[in-house]
Amino acid sequence: MATNSELDKIRCNPINEGLGAFCHLFESTRSELGVALASSTAQIVFSTAIAADIKNPLLDLILALQNQTAARILRSRIGDRTLAGDLGILYGRVDSNQLDLASAIPLVEQVVKNEPDAPTSNDVDIWQAVFELVARTNPATPPTACEKILSDTPLRSSSASQRGIEQTHNEVDQRILEELTGRVHYDVGGFYERYFEGKAWTNNGRDIYEESRAQYTEGRWSGWPQPPTQSRFFEWFMKFQDTVFSRLRRRYYTSANKVLRGSEADRKLDIFLTPADVALPDGEHDWSNVLVIGERKQNPDEDGSAKTLVQLAGYAREVFGSQPERRFVPGFTICGSLMRLWVFDRSGSYNSEKFDIHKEPERFVKVLAGYVTMSDAELGLNTFIKRDDNGKYIVTRDVRISLEDKPIASTKAIVCRGTTCYRGRRSDSTEWEYVVKFAWPSDKRQREGELLKLAKERGVTGIAVWFNHEQITIDGGPDTISHFRRDMKFGTPRKLSSKASWVDGSAESSRAYSKTSLGGRSGSGGTHLMGLGLGASSATTSSSGQKRKRDKRLDGDIRLRRSKSDGSHANGTNVRFKEGELDAIGAHSIQETVIDSLADCRNEWRRNNVDSIQGAGADSLTDCESETYGNRVHYCLVTSPAGRPLNEYQSVRELLEALRDAIRGHRSLLEDGKILHRDVSENNIIITELPAEGAPKGRLIDLDLAKELDSMPSGARHRTGTMQFMAIEVLEGKGHTYRHDLESFFYVFVWTCIRYGYKGTGKQNPIKVPKTNILRGWYTGIYTEIARNKVGDMGKNRFENIIVEFAPKFENLKPLARELRSTLFPIRDGDIFTGTFHDRDIMYDGVIDAFSRAIDRLGEEE
Repeated sequence: MATNSELDKIRCNPINEGLGAFCHLFESTRSELGVALASSTAQIVFSTAIAADIKNPLLDLILALQNQTAARILRSRIGDRTLAGDLGILYGRVDSNQLDLASAIPLVEQVVKNEPDAPTSNDVDIWQAVFELVARTNPATPPTACEKILSDTPLRSSSASQRGIEQTHNEVDQRILEELTGRVHYDVGGFYERYFEGKAWTNNGRDIYEESRAQYTEGRWSGWPQPPTQSRFFEWFMKFQDTVFSRLRRRYYTSANKVLRGSEADRKLDIFLTPADVALPDGEHDWSNVLVIGERKQNPDEDGSAKTLVQLAGYAREVFGSQPERRFVPGFTICGSLMRLWVFDRSGSYNSEKFDIHKEPERFVKVLAGYVTMSDAELGLNTFIKRDDNGKYIVTRDVRISLEDKPIASTKAIVCRGTTCYRGRRSDSTEWEYVVKFAWPSDKRQREGELLKLAKERGVTGIAVWFNHEQITIDGGPDTISHFRRDMKFGTPRKLSSKASWVDGSAESSRAYSKTSLGGRSGSGGTHLMGLGLGASSATTSSSGQKRKRDKRLDGDIRLRRSKSDGSHANGTNVRFKEGELDAIGAHSIQETVIDSLADCRNEWRRNNVDSIQGAGADSLTDCESETYGNRVHYCLVTSPAGRPLNEYQSVRELLEALRDAIRGHRSLLEDGKILHRDVSENNIIITELPAEGAPKGRLIDLDLAKELDSMPSGARHRTGTMQFMAIEVLEGKGHTYRHDLESFFYVFVWTCIRYGYKGTGKQNPIKVPKTNILRGWYTGIYTEIARNKVGDMGKNRFENIIVEFAPKFENLKPLARELRSTLFPIRDGDIFTGTFHDRDIMYDGVIDAFSRAIDRLGEEE
């Protein structure tokens, strides 16, 4: 089917009598052969005449078509040229007898429908037949890419995909381990000195220790319970606090037996620090007020276990989620009498050397007192955001911008960009005018503000408009990960091996972890396939425990490049908890892929019609990195206009208009700005507040992961994304193209139609029961498994099982869903197509026009 762009070009450049000579010649040949006029005349002529009688007229027809103005301006669907260029290649193949002449019958049938001396009446059908003939007969040579290859940074998952009631401990803890893999540093040199010595309050901590010495006798703290069971330890700790820290402005509490308010994952917190005067609704503490997190274990051997790490990290994730502008989260563990101090920031986690609180009583008191007396900035709060009686605000370019109380978008994960967006307005205005964004991009990435300024200069429409961006400074210092971690000595990140647990790197037979190491390298051959979630045999085990045959798609389309450092493959880990233990059973992503876009294609149609633009030579997941840790930089970006989150649509029509206009913005960003977005998700599309007449109803925001088409690789270690919105080929490790962002828009549409649309209908959202959610397969499991699930779900039959879950409010959008699926995933040789067309108009026009028709239908219904 021709796109709107192609239709316009065809209508403006009619063939008229340009094919009359061929029609006369064909009619003469038909008459000489005695073939009667019928619907199958062309087929009979081709089968009756000798080759020479058919070849010459066909060459004339190709030349006549090539001379048409339309052929010189219509873009090829298989290469970076015009359709006239395709016809030139076709002429050469016919002339050199390399083509079965019968393949031209459908084209000839369309041409001879017209009288020899009359203008053509079916130009569109003729040109469509030309496109199809070229596609069927094009030789299997490498297609020229429609844009430069983008060498993608390896993908890495985070715990951000688990949301709401679906944040079960098993799934969240699994993702936490994945995002922390290769990013946890133990026994960091100078940790205590960096955070607790030479501060304005250090002497105060020393004074508190002197006052506490009465509680310390015979080399132990008085009243220390034996054994230190949970209830007895907390009783001792609270009494100790009442004696030593009673006059300070913050206080330690425990919630070991009760879930804190605001915890979507229902987490309890052993010990936490919060302001002593904080208001407690219904007498319950809230994650939004937690300043320091603590985990307590009775057994000292659990000090270095992965289980302890994940539990503490789960608390840190809750703090980041409830305090979205939080810069970092300090914490500690007490295992037996061994204490270890921690910090979680946007690049991972690191900790101090452990110490015994009985053998180093002064350090123990000074640490607890230090946390109580630290400044807000030293505890990781964002003091760039000011507060007064009117609420929160920032000052940028000498303009005071008040912030809405709650963000319109935020990310619930630890290691990520920590993107948080607020609506903002000038102090003298009542209208929300700005979007104020805080984020932690890699210092190697081009600043989003710079890309937005560039897009503005290039005339891009339909995206956020730049107002200002700046790097944040706190207490006179740059707010960066490297500044947080200054004056400390970091070693190699800790890993779980298959033979040893995480206890000072030594073997511990009682805690063995199987299959693969956490973030380490596996061997080659079958072992590596295990790391990809593909067993050495022909079957894999799904998350449901059922075995299934290896996906031929992955066997055919994915090749793994050996790491340059040691010749082995790098892989990640998919860790599942069973009865308190960890079972490392496979990689969560494919990070090193070099794919020949031709050799492994599934059929000739795909080879001849698509670009498979692949990332080249991506860095490995963890071990091939030259830096100790990835440095991130805290930035504040201000854009306009303001908007609402996509899920706060006020009508179905508004939702569709916002999605359509955001896609138009994506197209303008690509074609006018020469920038590819690469991170389309529901959080990165806003509904514009009070748009002017003709202005976009929805806009695309968040260019943190965007790249200029002609730019070099950023050098950043990884890029994270929301898995449920990732395109299939991106999950498979292939390079990013415009097509993949369009696919992500489609997933956002489907996700919205299933997740939302129950309000005001009187029906309860069935997704409240997470295990019945059909979309769980889009973000649960390893990357290859998620890709496999999406491939199946996009097939015509299984897609009906997806849209049957549409919420009541979106029942009438099922035809739109089917149309979008057909546009993005056409069936070719019995399989869905997931590649990238050379001609962008095919998919852009198809998707945008489908939305526009659906909007028009809604208007008629209203």
